[in-house]
Amino acid sequence: MCTDYLCSPEDNIYNISFSRFKIRDLEGGSVILDLKRHCPTEIKDVIELDAGRFIQYHFSPAFLSLREIGATLEFTVGGKAVNKFRLIERHYFRDLLLKTFDFEIGFCIPHSRNTCEHIYCLPDLDSHTSEERERERERGAGRY
Repeated sequence: MCTDYLCSPEDNIYNISFSRFKIRDLEGGSVILDLKRHCPTEIKDVIELDAGRFIQYHFSPAFLSLREIGATLEFTVGGKAVNKFRLIERHYFRDLLLKTFDFEIGFCIPHSRNTCEHIYCLPDLDSHTSEERERERERGAGRY
């Protein structure tokens, strides 16, 4: 599990809370992952320590053969406006960092629910990682 965060949960003075994360295959259009957190209708200024800072999911080996995906993120903002919200997303295969994305989301009004979708290409894996992935696929095991 990642513990290398740029700030602590106590630094979340904007009460940003992540409520949905969806990944879809752009070529085929299928939804691969859709994680939703229960959100009350009313957005409240309550800081949940360490909630939603880390999402772990497992994919079938077929996921690594996709070329382009869309990642939709939904989040709420508390009573204070956010300007230049920076989001860093890291994708791992086991403990190997495959790709890092660094986004800046513009202005978010107070007490708002926001959605953004980032579309990007998945990186090619080096030959060693690809071979390891194939061995695990043949065994029917593995964590992706």
